[in-house]
Amino acid sequence: MFLKTNSGTAYIHNLDSLNLEKEIVIFIPGAGMDHRVADLITPNPKIYNKVLSIDLPGHGGSTPTGAKSIEEYANFISNCISEIDISGIHLCGHSMGGLVAMELAASISGILKSVTLINCQYPLFVGSALLDGSSRNLDGAADFLTKYGIHKLPETEKPKKTFGAMGSSFYKKTDGKVNSPYGSKEINDPDREIALFGLKKLFNQVSKDILSVDMNACMNYRMDDTNIKSIKNINILIGEMDKLVSEKKIDEMINMFGSAHLKKMEGVAHFPFFEDPKILNESLEDIFNTYI
Repeated sequence: MFLKTNSGTAYIHNLDSLNLEKEIVIFIPGAGMDHRVADLITPNPKIYNKVLSIDLPGHGGSTPTGAKSIEEYANFISNCISEIDISGIHLCGHSMGGLVAMELAASISGILKSVTLINCQYPLFVGSALLDGSSRNLDGAADFLTKYGIHKLPETEKPKKTFGAMGSSFYKKTDGKVNSPYGSKEINDPDREIALFGLKKLFNQVSKDILSVDMNACMNYRMDDTNIKSIKNINILIGEMDKLVSEKKIDEMINMFGSAHLKKMEGVAHFPFFEDPKILNESLEDIFNTYI
């Protein structure tokens, strides 16, 4: 559903089915991604609404606004929440989306039940190889993220409405070449590339420079110390195999927040919604249920 706000036109996934009698979860995707991730987050429908996901400017269905910072992204979502007039929110963000959730939580703390940061590190340092790749070689950047951010490949095909079926018509394996979302290339492991297609496809936005914009936003973000201490009921959820997140930095985040709760997901890395949605959903619901 599209919503016009002071910050521009936003696409809010699942807003049309919102039931104010049920618990509300808002999910903020990671760098270069959009609302399609939210379809794999499925808390108990007897208690929870379908997960709301607000596409950031230039992502998914939301129009570009020139926003290039975590603060601007958070303001965009804040305006959307004000327009739809909801409260009692469970806010969660993945990776960069966790940084947006942090900034947002400080400004709307009065209407939040909980905040969950999924595989989110603060401060977030982005290496030069990834920064360069995100601006000039999107497929290369996606290769980097999946190399270090994927531990477990999905065991079954994902439905087309979310990620697209793995393999099938999207790829044709011939002499070590596959057609990726970004063109044909030679690879060493066609089967792995096919399995990763659905995840890589999420980085393919209309604005081809959006991943680069997001990476730079992450690098430049610093939160005001006063705002850090104002966030309550904060949870840090990490995949124990994630090589894109530093365990030392996570420990520093826990100390920084003062009262954050840490929960680990076994056997998955940076993209648990792709690797094993079941363990992500069980972990999130355990967290949410603490606050209802």
